Amino acid sequence: MKPARFFASLVFLFSCSVAFSESPVEMGTRLMKINNDRPVFEKVKAKGTLTIYDSSGKVKFTKSLIMGTYTTGMGSPETFAEKYLAYMMSPADDQGNSYLMYHYKTRDDVKWVYLKGIRKAKKVTGADKKLSFFGSDFTNAEASKPNFLEWNYKYLGDEKVEFKGKVFDCYMVESTPKTKAIMSDQGCGRRVSFFEKKSHLTLRLDFYDENMIKVKELRLLSFTTKNNVQGQKVNYETGLEMKNVKTGSRSTLIFSDLQTEGDSNLRTDIFTEQYLTQKWW
Repeated sequence: MKPARFFASLVFLFSCSVAFSESPVEMGTRLMKINNDRPVFEKVKAKGTLTIYDSSGKVKFTKSLIMGTYTTGMGSPETFAEKYLAYMMSPADDQGNSYLMYHYKTRDDVKWVYLKGIRKAKKVTGADKKLSFFGSDFTNAEASKPNFLEWNYKYLGDEKVEFKGKVFDCYMVESTPKTKAIMSDQGCGRRVSFFEKKSHLTLRLDFYDENMIKVKELRLLSFTTKNNVQGQKVNYETGLEMKNVKTGSRSTLIFSDLQTEGDSNLRTDIFTEQYLTQKWW
């Protein structure tokens, strides 16, 4: 055998041995880490429409909101902090209600919700996480990014998922809570994520309750692609649908008038409890 061909054969065999030596747990953890570390924007401002449908497909409520996000420590897990602020604009019963979240990579998230009916900001803790997000099929936990460190991961195989009339190859990764307390707080015993292999966008996410019965299915409806301040390509979700497979109800969250980075003119001092009740847009 010629030296060049012999060397190529060795490289091929080595790469195969590395691939086959990775366990489903290792592969699942690696894939979820890639998904968790996807590039983000530093600043985002957008309008949102939350639509809630009953089991027959009839619209029960349509709610509008304005939201902003500001991310610091980009590229550094230890200092990373994604701050999210949302203010409900309509209907009249919801106008003035608001939500504030700090999402971290190396510690627990912190969330507050302001309800004008009780005229105070309440910290979202424990069982509050599995309560409905403003009457929708999303819970407070599902309306934010999961904490990577709270879950165990396992690669389950490959699956094809349809998105906008096309079929995409996806990795299928299982997530299970590390403790019973996390399971109880989240109201979730298992999640199965379907990541598109090239973009690592989550095209579908199945939720199972504490009895391991599938209860919800999240699907990506739309996304946009732009560069952030660091020149990285960001795939940003602009449309999501959460369906309750037990009741048949569903909710969609659609973002429009998306402005990013310098175009957003977003102030960075507004992500405090004080601005849950003040105009910032």
